[in-house]
Amino acid sequence: MLPVKSVIDMHKVKAPKNIIVDCDAGLDDAVALIILLAGHVNNKIKVKAVTCVNGNTKVDNVVKNVFRTLDVCKCQEIPVYRGAYSSLLNTLNAKETASEEYHGSDGFGDVYTDQPDIGRLQKEHAVCALHRITSEDPGNVSVVCLGPLTNIAIAIKMYPDFVNNVKEFFVMGGNSTGLGNITSQAEFNFYADPESAHIVLDSNTKPLWLLPWETCLKSQITHDWRRDVLGKIHTPCVLMLNKIEDGRRAQAKKHFSYYIMCDAFLAGIIMIPDMAKEVVLWHADVELGGNRTRGQVVLDHMLLNKPNINLINDFDSEMFKEILMNAVCTIQEIKYSVIE
Repeated sequence: MLPVKSVIDMHKVKAPKNIIVDCDAGLDDAVALIILLAGHVNNKIKVKAVTCVNGNTKVDNVVKNVFRTLDVCKCQEIPVYRGAYSSLLNTLNAKETASEEYHGSDGFGDVYTDQPDIGRLQKEHAVCALHRITSEDPGNVSVVCLGPLTNIAIAIKMYPDFVNNVKEFFVMGGNSTGLGNITSQAEFNFYADPESAHIVLDSNTKPLWLLPWETCLKSQITHDWRRDVLGKIHTPCVLMLNKIEDGRRAQAKKHFSYYIMCDAFLAGIIMIPDMAKEVVLWHADVELGGNRTRGQVVLDHMLLNKPNINLINDFDSEMFKEILMNAVCTIQEIKYSVIE
């Protein structure tokens, strides 16, 4: 008989106060940013910076998409930093993820012909900014990771005190049962840079909340709700989401039965932790050498190693819908209440 795993009571978990958002700015990153920026506007959370990493699209496109989102949410005061332009190793899987283009070639469904103003882009590199901001307020800044973990891994390797200064990590990526979305066994963010994912998991000593691909597939949010409820709110941020999602949908080869916005689900959990269900302590690592399993998360089912992740196995879809509705209305200062 295997040892008993530890389950976390999410009702006792508090939302973070200060965050850095590290993202690769596809559509689900934009939804996540809107949720977090609404918390920023409401003074429930402080978004201290957005750092950009290569992933869903090239990092230069990520920068543009972040500025589009900040502008539409009227949060131009938040500093933006450009980070890693490729994975740590130039391996076949890195090239495969670069050509995936699920969110379009520019990450936003290729619907824009104009160029956003990126004049406010900070000169400091994202990795340096991650270290500086966390070291200025050690133990009080959480890092939200919505893309490949390249920036985070480099920060760990460059700055020995980086992990100690971080309060906690929130990561969307990896898998829990060997089910993938870029290969049969691996999730996109971890497959895009498995070495970085390994460095983060192997080096981390702080709470790390991991939302894997299989959990996102448990969404019970219908496309009808997305189109007929959320999609009918005529605010600039929703109009932007409608536009880029329509563009992405027109190109997508993959379609899902329910509305799945992985990064946004993690953002909802950050804002209201008990949205997460069945959170279990595990020790996890990433397969680096497998011919068919490279990038797959490997859980220590024998519980021989100290846990290094809080694995989120489920979430409350109805709670997420309310969080998202409140967010898009908060950004534009529209009153919203749930109709029972």
